[in-house]
Amino acid sequence: MSRIFLDKDAAESWPALNAIKNCSDVDFVDSHREIPDNKNNIHITSGSNSFVHRCPATKTYRCCDYYVADVMEGCPFDCTYCILQSYLNHEYIKVYSDFEGVKNDILALPKDRLYRLGTGELSDSLALDHIFNFSGYIADTVNDAENVLFEFKTKSANIKNLLNLNPKNMMVSWSLNPSEVIEKEEHGTAKLENRLKAANLCAQHGYKIGFHFDPLIFYKDFEKGYTDVIEKMASSVPETSVEYISVSTFRFIPELLDIVRGKFDRSLLLQSDYVKTLDGKMRYFKPMRVQMLKFFVKEVRKHWPNVFIYFCMEHESVWKKIMGFDPKEREDFEKFFPCQIKHNAKNEQ
Repeated sequence: MSRIFLDKDAAESWPALNAIKNCSDVDFVDSHREIPDNKNNIHITSGSNSFVHRCPATKTYRCCDYYVADVMEGCPFDCTYCILQSYLNHEYIKVYSDFEGVKNDILALPKDRLYRLGTGELSDSLALDHIFNFSGYIADTVNDAENVLFEFKTKSANIKNLLNLNPKNMMVSWSLNPSEVIEKEEHGTAKLENRLKAANLCAQHGYKIGFHFDPLIFYKDFEKGYTDVIEKMASSVPETSVEYISVSTFRFIPELLDIVRGKFDRSLLLQSDYVKTLDGKMRYFKPMRVQMLKFFVKEVRKHWPNVFIYFCMEHESVWKKIMGFDPKEREDFEKFFPCQIKHNAKNEQ
């Protein structure tokens, strides 16, 4: 059960009003120092923030031109591989009250191109939507815009609010892994079957759907496990509803593995060897990454021959070896996305 701590200056904001309506345990605070530092606590802060910005790129590895909207920091889930463990200096979840600022940042994006934009970088997009109804606020903002495809990225099945909205300029994406990986590594998240049921309902409701296999995690039954999850994914949602699939193998800054050892001593992540790569992050050895990604693409293509698959933060040589081409950087990479192709074709008519 979440406990809400609310800055007095934020009392009339959208998240505060929804929290008061949907949560029985709400306290006013004068400082974040009054908040017990754990994942059950949520701080609605009146502090300022720059909300919409380009997703950080990784030098020497191919990155698309995705944008993020940082409305929350922290997550109620406790995934072993989560970078937030070493990135944030607090366990409690911080929610910015200035949703009007989020709206203004989105509407200020230049109108000369289509922006793929989402909230899944510093928190799960939907895990707390039953409290804050952020999806309802976003729908009112983006559905009148013709230059935004807004993505809710989640490991939850918390889609009730979405089913009451117009899905026009929005998509919903699920991070997926085999059930045994979810059980060992993605603590507190929805079961695989529940995520896929939610994806099916959203597809029926008219949402564009995405799937993220990020990270692929190597373990003894890697091929069996990922074959199973891909088969279940393909039987749950029609290919025509799927906007894209992203995939990447486990990568991390060196400090993260010590945190994993301290918190999750039975994690599958501790069973593999890693090498420091060109951007300073630790990854599986390159031949192993290529083998994992090649297997994944082959299995998806058995079911969905036409779906757009892209590698997140992979080297151009891996692209060439598996996909047969190099997507290049940012703007060039972005041109391959189906939504961008449709948007450009529409504007040329």
